[in-house]
Amino acid sequence: MSKGFTLIELLVVITIIGILAGVVLVYFPTATKAAKDSRIVSAIGQVRTIMQYIYGTDGNYDNFSCSSTAEIQSLCAEIKSNNGGIDAVIGKAPLTNSTSSCIYSQLTSKTSYWYCADSTGKAGYTTSNPSASCKTDGSSAVCPTVY
Repeated sequence: MSKGFTLIELLVVITIIGILAGVVLVYFPTATKAAKDSRIVSAIGQVRTIMQYIYGTDGNYDNFSCSSTAEIQSLCAEIKSNNGGIDAVIGKAPLTNSTSSCIYSQLTSKTSYWYCADSTGKAGYTTSNPSASCKTDGSSAVCPTVY
């Protein structure tokens, strides 16, 4: 009796490996997008901490922008790189002697979701586009209903 595998046995093993590889490849893009969303959420959380520090130091949010400090610049760049090139949006109200502020970005795994954090303490996911309530024109700077 010869030692080794038959052609049928080898084909069965190759077929099983192919099926498993196909299943993994189907879920890989979803996992990648979810990881990018996690990085966006983390960066916005860190920017929110800096936002509160700026308010504590200055008494307003006038110096809060994606270009104000090296830390915020790098975090905004991270949000942009993980969001397909879309910038994080920072809003302040009013534009001078700002009394409130917010930051938000659209997510990648669920394109109809945004993550928003504001100076009132709200932070979370929303299906309402924050551009209506977290404006950059100085009229308002709060997140919509978040969960």
